[in-house]
Amino acid sequence: MELCYPDRDLTREILRCFGASGWQPDEASSRLLRQAETLLRSAATPRGIWRELPLTALEVDTCGDDLARHLHGCDRCVLMAVTLGSGADTLMRRLELTDIALAAAVDATASAVIEQLCDELESRIRREVQASGRYLTGRYSPGYGDCPLALQDDLCLMLDTVRGIGCSVTPEHLLTPRKSVTAILGTADHPVTGARAGCAHCLLRNKCAYRKRGTTCEN
Repeated sequence: MELCYPDRDLTREILRCFGASGWQPDEASSRLLRQAETLLRSAATPRGIWRELPLTALEVDTCGDDLARHLHGCDRCVLMAVTLGSGADTLMRRLELTDIALAAAVDATASAVIEQLCDELESRIRREVQASGRYLTGRYSPGYGDCPLALQDDLCLMLDTVRGIGCSVTPEHLLTPRKSVTAILGTADHPVTGARAGCAHCLLRNKCAYRKRGTTCEN
């Protein structure tokens, strides 16, 4: 399905993706961010896909303790994927060769936009699933906590993301187009909340840029 490019001001989220949370951009930086947003808006083709399946469709036992805790009490799951499309990738590759500052601004803007699109699709899913009398956890993506990135292969296969939204997985289990996200939500016939992974078992905890700054990816 097609998703709507966000209309609200994402400056705060973009600066966070830049690693500059709380910084007040000067006029030159503001112009750069506006230019990046204009270029990305023209290049991106936001799309999303989702599917509800029995929890047994996933081999949760091989996906780490964090995901198992997140899905505890659930009997079904929702798989979702969102992408900005290949046009965004083409734009960033071109700018990386011609204007590295603008390329960085577009990259940060794309990261903020993809997060907003995930929120949009999750809200749609939540309304539809809750209308059937069921409850959902929050979303959880492969690569967080001790959940292996390789799970992306199965998620994309079960969602048929190649035909559905033009998104595939590399041999290194990375998504392409690169500004794409997969996630899992648990569903149940009773209230469930899921569980955040935290830093303790995160695969990136020893080289996390957020932890080096004394914060986390949630803040």
